[in-house]
Amino acid sequence: MSSNTTGRTTVLEASELDFTYRAGFSLFASRREGHHAVRGVSLTLGQGETLGLLGESGCGKSTLSALLCGDRRPDSGAMRLFSEPFDNFLKPSRRRLARVLQVVAQDTLGAFDPRQTIGRQITEVLAIHSIGQRSEYRDRAIEALRAVALPSSMLDRYPHQISGGQRQRAAIARALVTEPKILLCDEPVSALDVSVQAQVLNLLLDLQQQRGLSILFISHDVRVVRHVSHRVAVMQMGRVVETGPTEQVFSSPANPYTAKLLAAVPKGRRRSNPAGANAAPRILGENAAC
Repeated sequence: MSSNTTGRTTVLEASELDFTYRAGFSLFASRREGHHAVRGVSLTLGQGETLGLLGESGCGKSTLSALLCGDRRPDSGAMRLFSEPFDNFLKPSRRRLARVLQVVAQDTLGAFDPRQTIGRQITEVLAIHSIGQRSEYRDRAIEALRAVALPSSMLDRYPHQISGGQRQRAAIARALVTEPKILLCDEPVSALDVSVQAQVLNLLLDLQQQRGLSILFISHDVRVVRHVSHRVAVMQMGRVVETGPTEQVFSSPANPYTAKLLAAVPKGRRRSNPAGANAAPRILGENAAC
């Protein structure tokens, strides 16, 4: 596998990705052309690294996320995963991809089937991927919950019976049972209270250190991206307009759009990363309960 500019082994690489949402028939040519959501995007994610993808709502972050997890196919461009063509992980099914890359989404309720318990939905993943013996499933599910600081009693709860922070932890636990190398986190804390956000983010940082996870962290929240990311990529209107080490980009933005995003953050909330470019620190509110 190749190395990126940080010296880390590259685990995920995208080159010149383009994607357009096609519109239906229209008498107006501009409407027929659809919406060009991703425009020539290139980026890399290193082993054990958190890359923050920052931008306003509608800039193409979630569409790029869908491309990088195989939910959509790019119109042009190439992707590689562990130096292999990305398509290799989608054939003959997506199971090979799911063993190495998992998604943690924003909608904690929508991420779960309301008719099944948390435990059933975690053990279902084990069954789908033939991980371990069926007799071990419950113990493996309990172990996954413990990894995210949830008690075993959560196995028998339904999604609506637990809090938003607990659901997000349970979603992370379910993602971890395949022992993935990459987590793609798409606005994972934007629907949570600030104190709960801090607990979930600190959990992700701890898991990264323990398991060597690579994390693509997508958010519109400047404060959160700054505190969890080793590097940051800034998106505007479907393009990545700036990328680099987090503190370098945030202290000396080279692109006017990046400067505009930073200027919109109240000065009292612009905190530097005390751990430097090579380590993401724990953030505010780590003792708050969720």
